[in-house]
Amino acid sequence: MEPLTIAATDESPGINLDKDLSKFLMFGKSFPEEVRRFFDPVLIWLEEYIKDPNNETRFEFRLQYYNSATATMLLEIFYILERIVENSEKKVTIIWNYLEEDDDMRDTGMEYSEMIKIPFEFKIIEDY
Repeated sequence: MEPLTIAATDESPGINLDKDLSKFLMFGKSFPEEVRRFFDPVLIWLEEYIKDPNNETRFEFRLQYYNSATATMLLEIFYILERIVENSEKKVTIIWNYLEEDDDMRDTGMEYSEMIKIPFEFKIIEDY
């Protein structure tokens, strides 16, 4: 499976999805003008990935800021990943990074963790 790499911009997050290296990362800011168009390749890649996922998938989110349209896309990503757990013995963990003073980002991660059946690890970071 070919890796998916999308460079971060001022408006869209960086994406690194690599099954062979077990690297699953989204970072930066996310408020692309056409959110569906931006995230479609990510969703398509993940749909292919869940057909034969790694034994363990650790997906790291280091989002500095994102808008409500991105929030919907994140939930779609989580639902796709959740299907790995539902359909196999394989493990999925979400690593949710946030700055210590960023209560909103922490709280949003907590809300997501209550909505899906995937364990979350909350990680305080010094900087993005």
